[in-house]
Amino acid sequence: MTAQFLSALQQRLIWLQTVLQQFVQQQHEQVALWLLVLVSMAAGGLLYRGVAAAWRNWKMRRRFKRGQLAEKNAVRFLRRHGYRILAAQLEEPITVYVDGEPQKTTVRADFLVRKGWKTYIVEVKSGQQGTVKLAGVRRQLLEYKLVYQPDGILLLDMEHHNLQQIRFAYTTRQHRMWLRYGVISVATGLLVYGFMQII
Repeated sequence: MTAQFLSALQQRLIWLQTVLQQFVQQQHEQVALWLLVLVSMAAGGLLYRGVAAAWRNWKMRRRFKRGQLAEKNAVRFLRRHGYRILAAQLEEPITVYVDGEPQKTTVRADFLVRKGWKTYIVEVKSGQQGTVKLAGVRRQLLEYKLVYQPDGILLLDMEHHNLQQIRFAYTTRQHRMWLRYGVISVATGLLVYGFMQII
């Protein structure tokens, strides 16, 4: 009886050991699978990040080389059209007050040139950027006008070899206000004069 019990117990223990070994083996396989998935995801993320960084660097280098080439061509173009280069990539420090707090920054222009007695700031653009129809280009040129106060602003589109002199004409609000007051005053005077003639 005891021998049979011990034999049955031994068989149960062997079965339990087999089940436990199979469970541990399956768990190892699942853990290994999940580890493989996580490592693959991390490798994919790193690969994407590396490729994206390389792509950005390539585009930046290409843009930089294109910009350098455009600047060299711009120098030749300006000299050929009678402009003397006084400075390139000149920077003017300015202070911007934000809520009374000063913040120093710089405004950078492509070229300062002279022709005759006049000096000009030249902004070099290429392709679709070479037009004042774009608000960003207008703001940039207005900034040059305010900061450098040159005799003129030149916009040079190197892709189309087009040099344009840009001038800004605008009426301030104060001028418009005085104009309105003047018109109203004259109209009032004419009405009073007409009324006095009737009487």
